Amino acid sequence: MRITENMMTFNYLNSLNKALERQSSLQEQMSDGKAIHRPSDDPIKTIRSLRFNTNLAMNQQYTQNIKDAQSWMESTDAAMSDTGSVIIRAQELAVKAGGVNNETSYKALAAEIDGLINHLVQVGNSQVGDRYIFAGQMDKTRPFERKTITDAVTGLPKDVVVYSGDMNKISMPVQPGAANPDQDSVNVTGEQLFGPIVQNGDNQTLDVFNHLIALKEELQKATPDQSWISNTALGNISSDHTRILATHTIVGERMSQYEMTANMMSKAETTITDDIAANEDIDLARAIIDFKTSESVYNSALAVGARILPKSLIDYLS
Repeated sequence: MRITENMMTFNYLNSLNKALERQSSLQEQMSDGKAIHRPSDDPIKTIRSLRFNTNLAMNQQYTQNIKDAQSWMESTDAAMSDTGSVIIRAQELAVKAGGVNNETSYKALAAEIDGLINHLVQVGNSQVGDRYIFAGQMDKTRPFERKTITDAVTGLPKDVVVYSGDMNKISMPVQPGAANPDQDSVNVTGEQLFGPIVQNGDNQTLDVFNHLIALKEELQKATPDQSWISNTALGNISSDHTRILATHTIVGERMSQYEMTANMMSKAETTITDDIAANEDIDLARAIIDFKTSESVYNSALAVGARILPKSLIDYLS
């Protein structure tokens, strides 16, 4: 095969260009520490990188869901603790009423019960940001309001606390798949906290408030029925307390589950981040050595080229 000067020149320039491309690629890698900048750099690593980054984005979203859920449940936990304290105080007042025998004392007890009712309304309207935590999915609506209505049965004015929320769950999924309200719900509805709903005309009331209002109204009578207070009223409030404790326990268990899931997600993020680094990051020391080698090869090629390239008029003039 006859080797012409044109062939030598073409092959030399082609090799020189490849050496320059290699230098450029190494320089690009060292500038940001990444081995992959376009799919053509390494198709297999590119596919892995896409998968790892997708998993990382999902993990971060679920982690954020967990943080939001924990914030919601911490507020719920605090409100339920407050509710439990109020109910315990109401029990104490009901017991105390059994040993009272004068109107002034009854009125003082009634006034304190009235204050407890107002406090519970405030607790029921607790918020996380601008969302009411006990309103179900109607969390932009203030769920509890104390007002006077016309009783649907007697037609007389009636002191009530009405509920305007719903009984729906709010789910914050922390794993792939469809949301499961039984597993993913983070809220406690007003009905769960304050008892079964009692319909009074167009208004919805709840047992806890009804029981406390009934006790208050009994204490305001000229001659309160001590037997009713000691048995019926105290029994109702005790049942309310038992139910609240049971619901509070469920919230506590769910908080523990979310805490464990948060720890698992944190470990998963560390693992995925390490996988991304192993797949995308360069060995900087090795890259520097390769760059120096490539630079030396390129400079040597330039020196060789000065000898094999055809002479030009300038060479002779010099």
